[in-house]
Amino acid sequence: MGSDIIVDTKGRILIPKEIRKRLNIKPGSKLFLKVEAGRLVLLQATSLSDLQSELESFQEKLRKLTTDPIPTEKLF
Repeated sequence: MGSDIIVDTKGRILIPKEIRKRLNIKPGSKLFLKVEAGRLVLLQATSLSDLQSELESFQEKLRKLTTDPIPTEKLF
């Protein structure tokens, strides 16, 4: 999904409504902007509690797959 946007005189951009809705970006949402290979990349920031929940969910999925320890090299 792509969309043309315009930078205003103060350097601001507007994220189109359909993209904000699709990504659940609401007023007050924290985003992270970085430059990567000559492009601007906008990422949603992840809170520590959200990250912890995701890790716990991942651990539970791993537990269901095997009872044997999984070497870290095989995970990544």
